[in-house]
Amino acid sequence: MTAPSAPTLVLLHGATLNARMWDAVRRHLNPTYRVIAPDLPGHGSRRDEEFTFAAAIETVRASVASIADAPVVLVGDSLGGYVAQAAAPFLDEGQLKGLVLGGSTAILKGTGYLPYWAAVELFRLMMACAGEERLLRTMVPKSLRRQGLEERDIQSMADVGFSLRVFGPAIAGIRDFDALHNLAAIASPMLFINGDRDTGMVRGEPQFLALAPHARAHRFEKCGHGVSMLRSAEFADLVNQFAAEVFD
Repeated sequence: MTAPSAPTLVLLHGATLNARMWDAVRRHLNPTYRVIAPDLPGHGSRRDEEFTFAAAIETVRASVASIADAPVVLVGDSLGGYVAQAAAPFLDEGQLKGLVLGGSTAILKGTGYLPYWAAVELFRLMMACAGEERLLRTMVPKSLRRQGLEERDIQSMADVGFSLRVFGPAIAGIRDFDALHNLAAIASPMLFINGDRDTGMVRGEPQFLALAPHARAHRFEKCGHGVSMLRSAEFADLVNQFAAEVFD
């Protein structure tokens, strides 16, 4: 049994997926750490709820409050990375020891928003033509297989449930969240992790680093968006190393 004060990793998943996205990473995490991986509103077991950043922040706050005696590192990828950044100022600085953030340094403003707007519209068109349920049975698992995910991990996510309709609200939430301004309210160390082929994230990364004095970055070569799934073992190693530093 994990001690009440055991160092804790709170894992926050990406848009359209659910907490089982982290299964492959969890197999490589230091077993002395407690791991909490909630479904965000509008996702997985909470698909019937509306996604908002306020509701997502409350999910993180409640997760951390449930282990109030333990030091915490927030770990997020994609949407989960932005949610981690948004939630950090609402957590006790003495309890929050750091953040590990995959694929969450894009700036969705001006022309930088256009690729994400196009993706939202494409999802909307596909759901109108084929229906969400059909796409969830066919397109989503096929896409995850192409990315190299193991069948057991795809199935565990599918068992909880995907959601495509939440993609639009999730992107709108990221667009409206002023991530750069929010960095001033985060005193904890931060590690940004991006794939070198994730163009929007790589382009915005220098601005995030410039505004976060306690932050550093790591880049995976020949890697796109979704670094925690595409490079699960390597991502877990970085989390373990970071956690060992800040929990010390």
